[in-house]
Amino acid sequence: MLFFNRPRKDQPTDFSKVGLDMHSHLIPGVDDGAKDIADSILLINGLKNLGFEHLITTPHTLQDIHPNTQKTLGKGHLLLEGKLPEGLTFRLSSEYYLDEQFQGQLEAGAVMPLPGNRLLVEFSQITKPYDLEERFFDLSLKGYQPILAHPERYLFFHRHFEYYKRIKDMGVELQVNALSLTDHYGKSIRKIAEKLIEKDMIDFIGTDTHHLKHIETLAQVPQNKFFVRLLDSGLLKNQELM
Repeated sequence: MLFFNRPRKDQPTDFSKVGLDMHSHLIPGVDDGAKDIADSILLINGLKNLGFEHLITTPHTLQDIHPNTQKTLGKGHLLLEGKLPEGLTFRLSSEYYLDEQFQGQLEAGAVMPLPGNRLLVEFSQITKPYDLEERFFDLSLKGYQPILAHPERYLFFHRHFEYYKRIKDMGVELQVNALSLTDHYGKSIRKIAEKLIEKDMIDFIGTDTHHLKHIETLAQVPQNKFFVRLLDSGLLKNQELM
């Protein structure tokens, strides 16, 4: 008797079961994401067509390269008012690089957290900050919940996988990039993303959309078995941000 692998009847065809994307770069002209209003609208419509009904966009705040503030990001956000597809909610936060500018904004109460007082943060993908744990601890003391953006992309963690558990034990939430479930960033990053999902360590999934190529690649993800496993785990917190 021959047996064939049949697709599940409830196999996802898009991201509608996630519902909310909490990591993207859709504000026109403020970072390395959307270049102008037309580009923003193109990407936003692309995400809606992938099944998202809620977007919290997170342009970079990164001194010397993208030194954004509440004012610069808020101004860009207003440019999109009245231009969004019907039935889509579109809110604003930021992806904060752990540098001196961020620390100054933090001390001044000038950050834009996600719901639940969460802050999406990142740092060098090559070199681990010497005071990383102290930074996470300080955020918690100030009443913020840190979310580490794309943990699978920090190359120095790959050789010390146990460090992911260490920061999880500190209360840091982890957000995997959906693109990491393809070979978009490379096979080694894909392998770590899959392992984090296998170990039930992922709290959020985000698209990290910057340009149209990302939208095209994201269309591959809903059929990915690790994406399905993440949905089935019941651990995803994206809908807590609605």
